Amino acid sequence: MELKRTPSPPERFLRGRRQRVRPGRRLRGLVLRWFALLAAFLGLAAAFVWTVTIAGQAPELAVARVLVLGNEQLSDGEILELLELSEGANILTLDLEVVRERLLRSAWVREVEIERVLPRTLTLRIAERSPVAVAVLGELYLLAADGTMLDELAPHYNIEKLVLIRGLRDVDGVVPARAALAGRMAAALMERESLSALVSELDVSEGERSVTVRLREPAVTFLVNSATMVERLERLVPLLDGLQKRYNALDAVDLRFDGRIYLRLRDVAGAKGFNGRGIYTAATFVPGGASF
Repeated sequence: MELKRTPSPPERFLRGRRQRVRPGRRLRGLVLRWFALLAAFLGLAAAFVWTVTIAGQAPELAVARVLVLGNEQLSDGEILELLELSEGANILTLDLEVVRERLLRSAWVREVEIERVLPRTLTLRIAERSPVAVAVLGELYLLAADGTMLDELAPHYNIEKLVLIRGLRDVDGVVPARAALAGRMAAALMERESLSALVSELDVSEGERSVTVRLREPAVTFLVNSATMVERLERLVPLLDGLQKRYNALDAVDLRFDGRIYLRLRDVAGAKGFNGRGIYTAATFVPGGASF
């Protein structure tokens, strides 16, 4: 008897017989996987916290040395006082931003970079401000190029190359904009050695467009615009000897106006010069003939 083989059903019909996974089971599987991942993460976090806690108590990681670089005005001892590090402070848990803020409390410190050097060294790279002028505020104070008052002038400090600054105050005290203006102008003069040796004082009480500049020698006063001060002084100072010979009553030179200069002459009858506001009580105005 011959047996007949029943043909296999097409593949597409077999696919329909496969058991489908219910959505609920799939969701439960995803939730379990997420829980497993979360548990692993929490375990790692706990291990990390435990490690840091143990390390934070390790005496082998207590700060033992502070290396200070770049300081000239502040001594190492003064910087250590600013740090206020507690005994046994751990180098890993030390808040470097807090340390930085403590150092910046000193007017001398312009910027600082802090680096941990394991196992027990803290490195400080200090960028200091430098004085460019001496501010007259009743007492004398050193002034930086950005207008920061650095410190009261010490008796031993050499101010031979620093100009005096007047006119920083109004009725409410020191005006920050005037201090910043004075710092910028004094720094610009220091960059020109020939001018810094000649200029004795700056008065910024009238603002940046009318700054009074007094020379050491010869004793002549200039009125300048801060924006053009250096350029115009460099061109006119070499001519002062000739101007004084021609105008023996020369008291001031006005350089505030583009394209011309004005000479202010003392009244031979006895004018007193400036009345405190940059205006002459009695003077002869002589327009300058040279273009600047």
